[in-house]
Amino acid sequence: MEDNTEVVESTEVKPERETAELSIRQTLSKQLRGAEQEDSSKESVQESNEEDTKAVATSEETASSERAVFAPPADMNKAEKEAFLNPTAENAHVLQSYLNRRAYETRTQYDRKAQELNQLIERNSNVYNTIKQYEEEYAKEGIAISDVARRSVAWDRAMKANPYETAIEWLEAYGISPQDLVSGQQNQTQYQQPQQDYLTREEAERIAEERWATMQQEQEKKAVEYMNQRTVESFMNQKPLFRDPETASQLEAEMAPVVQALTQTGRYSSPEEILETAYNYVVNGNPVFSGLMQKLQAKPVIQQQMQVVQKAKQAAKSISGSAGSGTPRVVTKDIRDNLRRRLGGD
Repeated sequence: MEDNTEVVESTEVKPERETAELSIRQTLSKQLRGAEQEDSSKESVQESNEEDTKAVATSEETASSERAVFAPPADMNKAEKEAFLNPTAENAHVLQSYLNRRAYETRTQYDRKAQELNQLIERNSNVYNTIKQYEEEYAKEGIAISDVARRSVAWDRAMKANPYETAIEWLEAYGISPQDLVSGQQNQTQYQQPQQDYLTREEAERIAEERWATMQQEQEKKAVEYMNQRTVESFMNQKPLFRDPETASQLEAEMAPVVQALTQTGRYSSPEEILETAYNYVVNGNPVFSGLMQKLQAKPVIQQQMQVVQKAKQAAKSISGSAGSGTPRVVTKDIRDNLRRRLGGD
């Protein structure tokens, strides 16, 4: 029996004892620590949000400070400055007009300066080409070609002012004595009267006729140029695309070679026909000009439609006494009278 008792005791299952509950003081302390941790986490989140807000505000301020602010160009008029400062879809044409005008003025000024430069080059090309062939020769001697040209001009002016002394000085500069030139014939001068050539009567008449023919050709050429200029001006005044200077210059540049090619064919009887043909060829072949023409032609069509509608309203108003009321109303006595009128076509 004792053995069995030991076996039972050894195999007996003992229940696990639950942990004792916290006291009120411990519970309050735990809750206070949790609340402090939550407050600290909220404060950290709030601080991070404030830092992010400050960073965004700082970036916005930096972007606004870096954003460029432009003043309107000084050559703009009042309407153009207003459109520049407050651009809208309604005043876009004002800015377009300004940009086209400035582009035209810039290109015109550039062409004028280029023409002046070409004239200067053409005027100095003869002198440059004359001295260029000797430039290397003088450069080997250590003399600039500009110094040679300057000395030549100086000698020429001195010869005009005092030829005798200048000639002696010039000979001595090259190691030549005047005695070597005269070679025993000092104080003797020989002057040969130049032979004068006289024209015969036939030669004088021929020269006069040639000069008269040349003058006639020049006059005819000027007359033709004047008439062509008047024709071009009249043609441009009739075309709306020539109203804007920049658009006109671009259109004129594209028309010029076409006009020249059509003129050389000899198939056209008048300058007006040549200009009209070249104008239609360029406008229809260039999408920019054709688009502008479509916009210009769209306005009269809309105006015509509005006029037709206005006339219709006025006609309806004159018939019925009020606009848009349709056919005039007929006063009927009863339904039978109304039906009789309908059947009768009244």
